[in-house]
Amino acid sequence: MPPVPESAPRDRDGRVALVTGGARRIGAALARALAARGYAIAVHHRSSAPEAAALVREIEGAGGRARAFAADLDDVRAAERLFAEVTAALGAPRVLIHNASRFERASLDEVEPELLRRELALHVESPLALSRAFAAALPDGAEGRIVALLDWRASLPDPEVLPYTIAKSALLALVRNLAVELGPRVTVNGVAPGAILPPSGSGGKGLADLSADLPARRAGTVEDVVEACLFLIERAPYTTGAVIPVDGGRHLG
Repeated sequence: MPPVPESAPRDRDGRVALVTGGARRIGAALARALAARGYAIAVHHRSSAPEAAALVREIEGAGGRARAFAADLDDVRAAERLFAEVTAALGAPRVLIHNASRFERASLDEVEPELLRRELALHVESPLALSRAFAAALPDGAEGRIVALLDWRASLPDPEVLPYTIAKSALLALVRNLAVELGPRVTVNGVAPGAILPPSGSGGKGLADLSADLPARRAGTVEDVVEACLFLIERAPYTTGAVIPVDGGRHLG
């Protein structure tokens, strides 16, 4: 196992990470990477129980420690229960990754109030509740890291996915406010992927089109996102309230 950098949270007995939406895709890759660095992993999922169970078995088979936790983060009370369950089972997390997300296309004429409510609950209300519980549970003398998975749409308009864009923009605002509120013990940062993975159910279409006009001239990889998150968790104790774009230059407009 690779050594843990000195800037990582230092209480080795309390090395617990909660990854929301951790059963699949980028969340699962983050869970694997943190498990390889000695963290006990709380794998949150909403309805991906088979994938979460398989990931837990994989981590435990490699000598790590993991548990799966189900919660519908459209309900902020479920987020509060999730954190309490994770803490009771594994201990208070030192790392919290807000990865759970949903991508639904809806333009201005198609937006229904309930859709906007769900997007804000998942992307803002539940991350706020989890972050508040995270900070309150952090033991005296311990350091914490919060990383939110954003999107290039948090900073640039995309009218075709208006509720999602609004919610991710609000999550960006939450990151910046939490960085001020929770410092210096907790750093709070964002990683904003671009053309990394197609939305679920898209059949893998669209990445070539999305990346053709980027300065990087290619799609990114899940590993690109993981490395940015690990940098913020392990090697950036003086960085807070920042966003790392992992989008091949898409944020340049």
